[in-house]
Amino acid sequence: MAITYKEIDTELLENITVKYGEWAKKHIHIGSDSFSLAAIFDDIPVGFISTYIRNLDEPLAEEKDAYIDVIEVDKEFRRKGIAAELISRTEVWAKEEGLLQIRAWSNQSKVGAIKMWRSLGYGLCPAKIWIEWCHEIVDGYYVVKQLNPKNPYPEITKLIKKDLRSVTSKPIGDFRLTRAKSGVYVYKCLYDGSPAVVKYFENESDRREILNYRILTRHNIPTIDVLALGTATLVMEDISASDDWRLGVEDDFYDVDVTKCLAKWYFTFHENGTSVSELDSLFFEYDSLTKENFIILKEKFPEARELFDFVLAHYDKLRKLLYKPAFTLAYNDFHWSNFVVRKDKTSAMMIDFNLMGKGYRYSDFQNVCGSLSEEAKSAFIHEYERLYKEKHGHSRSNDELTEKQIANVAGKLYELVVAFLERDTFPEWAEAVRNEAQDGSLLAETKKLLSE
Repeated sequence: MAITYKEIDTELLENITVKYGEWAKKHIHIGSDSFSLAAIFDDIPVGFISTYIRNLDEPLAEEKDAYIDVIEVDKEFRRKGIAAELISRTEVWAKEEGLLQIRAWSNQSKVGAIKMWRSLGYGLCPAKIWIEWCHEIVDGYYVVKQLNPKNPYPEITKLIKKDLRSVTSKPIGDFRLTRAKSGVYVYKCLYDGSPAVVKYFENESDRREILNYRILTRHNIPTIDVLALGTATLVMEDISASDDWRLGVEDDFYDVDVTKCLAKWYFTFHENGTSVSELDSLFFEYDSLTKENFIILKEKFPEARELFDFVLAHYDKLRKLLYKPAFTLAYNDFHWSNFVVRKDKTSAMMIDFNLMGKGYRYSDFQNVCGSLSEEAKSAFIHEYERLYKEKHGHSRSNDELTEKQIANVAGKLYELVVAFLERDTFPEWAEAVRNEAQDGSLLAETKKLLSE
């Protein structure tokens, strides 16, 4: 029996939905921080697994693990090692993500599955859970497996100590890995006897976050306490041990008090960011809008060939327009897991500045608003506008009309570059722009921008 395994993309997801129903689609995760795999026989899915990265609960909310949301194998294909292979490949992914553990929940009635989890080295803990769709409490087991030892990558912790010797005499130790991915290692540790978080950047390109923290400090932009900065090492306070601050949670996207605080931080960030001397050398998202990338897009997305041909024919004008507006600092990575909030909700600020660069105020502003509830978005806009008008004497929109016209086209082109050229599977968030590229509406917008 020739079983092959394929990572689930949007097309395969539709095939699975047709065969198994909408319940399967609800539990299959596609995109960043997830891994979904199907077992294929004669071009037909006969099993699948979907796992996503989730934060643990307090007091470990800053730590993440892999949670298997669903695993299913057709009855006639069971007891053939397919489920074990799906789990094994998922474990490889989770280890590469630097996650400490992987877990799932298994119904007590599935005796064969319980035995399989145990044979694969998972610990079992009896647990009752509420199943929403059937409105009942079901007996079962949480299963969990540790993937990485307490102090993996000892060569990295040695490099951390070596790097910090030239900048501090304070001791650092008791390392506990929380994340390791693509050459970035994050540990909980003790720094001078107090809880701290240390990041080590193996790759030169990732070390820009160290420069970014220096920029923030020099320009009086609030951030968490930075305890030490080496050549490749960043030591920061451990927010989970703070008496005054907490990590952001998804509910903050609906909290008007929190979003008002975020508006104040973003206003300071953007205002002070205009005077940063290093702006010219900082990362700019639209720098990926190159001729080479549009040529590749034509091959990968032939349905939008007319769009890319037009962009290439007017490429020089596009590049000139991209650099027409005045730049400021751009955060580029707004998400509830990337900010902290005072426990009394009087202040909030962003953390994790690895993607910080230069950009348009309008684009960064829209990046925030797109994630918030309507009420929270209204509070954010009102507070930001109030601060802007108080300082400048007029509305923010007057200064950003040109940015808006450019970003409404360039931002969509950038999404296509990321979705087709930088992702292994096509992300769900890019479906809308793919449709606009196919139906000609994005071409019409692009012509309007570049033909004026």
